Order: sequence, then structure tokens, then C-alpha cells
Amino acid sequence: MIPFFVVFFAWFFQSVTGFGAGIFIVGVLSLFYDPKMVIVSSAVFNLLGTLGLLYQNRKGKLNLYLLFSLLLGSLPGIFIGAYLLDIMDKRTLNFVIGFFIVFLGLYDLGVSRGWIKIGLSRHMGVPVGFLGGLFAGLVGMGGPPPLVFLSQHITDPHSIRLMLNTYFTFNILFRLFFYQSLEVSLVDWNFIVFGSLGLLLGLFAGGMLAKRLHVNQYRRGTPYAVIFLGLLIVVFAEVGL
Repeated sequence: MIPFFVVFFAWFFQSVTGFGAGIFIVGVLSLFYDPKMVIVSSAVFNLLGTLGLLYQNRKGKLNLYLLFSLLLGSLPGIFIGAYLLDIMDKRTLNFVIGFFIVFLGLYDLGVSRGWIKIGLSRHMGVPVGFLGGLFAGLVGMGGPPPLVFLSQHITDPHSIRLMLNTYFTFNILFRLFFYQSLEVSLVDWNFIVFGSLGLLLGLFAGGMLAKRLHVNQYRRGTPYAVIFLGLLIVVFAEVGL
């Protein structure tokens, strides 16, 4: 039942914010299961979740230029991340990724508060997509870089969540292909069944709360959510995940 409760909370969080399920699932469940199995198996049911969020946020609008630039950059990033997952020490890499995500959150907070005057250009989608793809392939979590990028160019929460989860859907398909090609790990179908049940309930409960959030509440909370997840990765790295 552990996968059920962890995935429920993770997808409740993602339904509200548009991102974050991957790091909760991988970070917590890797305490109890083989991390590589968790990353690969969770990608299977997370695909169901991203499709559900696409439906929940169908009122949003897609900016095709931003979306395609993110996806283009994510392809090489996912491949490199999957390769590193297979061969390298994930603890050290998690430290680097965690601190970098904290920096991203602080940067986004500075921009939103007017402390920093330099924002990310709309033409930065490819390098941002690469970073998101790298984190997704390595630790099953690629949301913070594109979220920071999109929140500086799109104000509607439905549109941000729609863009993020369109990006995530393609990312998961790319990841599953690369994991299979590199033979990173086998899937655990019992794990997938319990995770899927938790995902469906979390998706529903989080979707109900997301409908009540005002645009300004969502935007103000974005940098703090990014900083929180970055610190969470550092903690997981410290305990050896």
C-alpha cells in the first residue's frame, strides 16, 4: 500500500501546481524499492496522470513555439539522463540537480518580485527543455526548469499546466523508449497497479482544489514550490538515494 499513498500525495501536488509528482514518487519510494525500478515503473502510470491533467486543463491554450522548443531540447537531455542513470553515481548528481533547482526557484522568485530584472527570453526553450529532459531521464523529474520558463511568459494557470503536461507526456514516451533501448530496469506490474490507483484519486482530489485557486495565488506559489522540491532532492541525496 506504500506506493498507493505516496503516489496519491504526489499527484495531488502535481494536479495543483502542474509539476512535482516525479520527485515525490522517486524520492520517497526509493527508500523502499530499487530506485531504478521506481523511476522506470512510475513512468508507466505517470503517463496516465499527464493525460488526465491534459483533460482537466483543456480550457488552457498551447503556445506551439514554446512547446516545440522545449520538446526539441528535451530529446538529447532525456537520452543523456537515462544514460547517466544507468552508469553513474546518482547521489552526487542529485546534489548538483537539487542545488540547481533551488537556484532556479530563487531566480524565479527574484523575477516575480522585481528584484531581478533579467528574465528568460522566449527563445530559451531549447536549453530549458534540455535541462528538464536531463532531470527527467535521470531522476524522473523534469518540471522545475520548464515551469520557471513558462511562468515568465504565460499567466493563465490552466495554460501553464496544459503546456507542462503536454511536455511531460512526450517526455515520458521518450523516456520509456530510451529506458527500453538501454535496458535500464524491468517494470514491476504490482507496483504499477497500486501506483495507478493512488494516481487516479490524487488527480481527482488535486483537480478539485486547483479549480479554486486564483491566478495570483498560483503565480505567487510557483517559486516556493520549486525551491521546496530542490531542497527535497538535496535531502534525498544526503540520505543516500
